Amino acid sequence: MKKTSHWRKPIGLFGVMVSTVVSLNAPSTALTSLPTDNTTESPSTIQLAQGLVGQCRAAKQRIFVYTERSATSQTVRTIGLDEEVTLADSGSAGWIAISSPATGYVQARDLKPCKGGNQPDSGSGAGVCRKVTVAQGLTIRQSASPSAALVGGVLSGNTVKLTNPKQSQKDSQGRTWIQITAPKAGWISSGFPDGNLGPEFSCP
Repeated sequence: MKKTSHWRKPIGLFGVMVSTVVSLNAPSTALTSLPTDNTTESPSTIQLAQGLVGQCRAAKQRIFVYTERSATSQTVRTIGLDEEVTLADSGSAGWIAISSPATGYVQARDLKPCKGGNQPDSGSGAGVCRKVTVAQGLTIRQSASPSAALVGGVLSGNTVKLTNPKQSQKDSQGRTWIQITAPKAGWISSGFPDGNLGPEFSCP
């Protein structure tokens, strides 16, 4: 008669227990990096946005300028009938950004072509650009304040397009803010008072 070892089952059970303990103690993979405020736009996205950036539109009626692409967001100001605005992006979800007479968003359906063509009253041409030189990049904010709502960001080496005419402000800490229209409409800090941006040049 074939004898069965009494140790076979306990040994097998011990192996399962060891395997389970090893599995439980094995290090797990986790995401250690978090997204930063300094998001950037790809060149193709910037090109698309610049197709309308700087063009002139007029209000079909009295409309509101909002801080976000939503009618429930805070209003910046009103635009009167036939008052002209300067576009700051290519539009999204029925909304389009403007850089003047105020920075914000309006509903695209409320705009019509300007009587004098698509160029803004402030002038025509390629516009003025500057390159971001600070290593960590720059955040784009809704207004000229470090506590203002975050719009986006620009990585070091990328280009921003200034408003026409150029707009700048200095805050209480001595930081200079410059208004831009691309890659997104908003304000960026040029430094104390400068140092974050390279020299001005004609946009391509």
